[in-house]
Amino acid sequence: MFDLKKLSLCASTTRNFVPLTLICSTLFLSSCNQFFEFNPPETTKDPVLEKTHVNTDAPLSLDPAEIQKIQLSTQTVTSRTLPIEIDVTGIIRKNPNLSTNVISLLPGRIEDVWVQHGDYVKSGKPLAKIRSDEVGQIQTDLLASLLDLEAERKQAELKETFAQKQFDRKQVLFDSKIAARVEVEEAENSLEQAKAEVHATEDKRSAFIASSKERLKLYGIPEEVIDKVEKTRKIQYIFDLTAPRDGIVTERDADPGELVTSGKSLFTISDLSSVWLVANVLEDQVRFVRKGLPVRVAVESLPGETFNGVLDFVDSHVDSHTRTLAVRATIQNQGVRLKPEMFTRLHIQTGTVHALTVPQGAIQKIGDSTVVYIAQPDGRFRERKINTGRHLADVVEVLSGLRAGDKVVVRGSLQLLGQALQRMND
Repeated sequence: MFDLKKLSLCASTTRNFVPLTLICSTLFLSSCNQFFEFNPPETTKDPVLEKTHVNTDAPLSLDPAEIQKIQLSTQTVTSRTLPIEIDVTGIIRKNPNLSTNVISLLPGRIEDVWVQHGDYVKSGKPLAKIRSDEVGQIQTDLLASLLDLEAERKQAELKETFAQKQFDRKQVLFDSKIAARVEVEEAENSLEQAKAEVHATEDKRSAFIASSKERLKLYGIPEEVIDKVEKTRKIQYIFDLTAPRDGIVTERDADPGELVTSGKSLFTISDLSSVWLVANVLEDQVRFVRKGLPVRVAVESLPGETFNGVLDFVDSHVDSHTRTLAVRATIQNQGVRLKPEMFTRLHIQTGTVHALTVPQGAIQKIGDSTVVYIAQPDGRFRERKINTGRHLADVVEVLSGLRAGDKVVVRGSLQLLGQALQRMND
């Protein structure tokens, strides 16, 4: 409660004539502070986060039994030549120079298909069976003409035989001075004419066969078919569509019962032992790119594997919409590990640089820090914070924190990390 006597005395003796209301407000707030404390809350700190710092002062140690158990090993930090690379996203494509479209030159109907997408085929292997009545009709016309020509030839041969007999008879009579020379000459002319007719039928037969073979060539039918028709007198309507090369069936557009026209592509067979990697380089990196640069290809689905090649195509102009330059590398694809349409990372090596490196196994993480453990002459190990650059295969580029000649722990660094974390928690 307020003391009114003190309040009055204060008001009456105040030389500065402070207003009574101001004095009352001050006393009221002072009294309220006795009941309510307006202290700001203390900020809580996470002890785990507090300890995620790197302690580089106190060295670590492992007892001899543990060192022997984990087979602790070290490696000397050295300078090595590293590539300077441009990294871009790429995609695997079939090599068109090693891909062949299997086109049906036969018009007709597909009777059967013997391969599926993804099958490996050898050159000459049947892919499908096609019935072509149009090709059969050409053979039918040829066979009918051959039969007519054969009959015509037989008549010409009979005529030649008769003319030969007439000539022989006139020659005998002429020798006996019974027939005149003019009769012999007439018989000789008849014989020559008969022989010419025989030769004419042979020529007509050869010309018709040649014409039929040329017509069938337009449909991809080999000459052996004509020879077979001529020999066996049988018409062939069913034909095999065969593989023109070794490779994998990468496209199939053929089903039994389907009608096909001449010139339709039914299959694509690709040799995937060599593939193209197509990528686009940003415009600001174009100046570093040229043909002949070595490239390294990495695929997410094949971790730990890399494929090497050479940049063999650099486009002559930048795409006006994407502001990128198209490039291409030919990659040898052992075991057909790279599949068409796979996404990849293409590393184009534009130069080299000397840098310190450490093995991947020596790198450990504590919070946001990257550390390694340095072997000391006294047999202990000191934790060292480092800054790293690129990760290349099994090594990591070191930007700072190490010197050439330092011995970093490779096998056993995880155990040292555990000891360091234990020390933080103690």
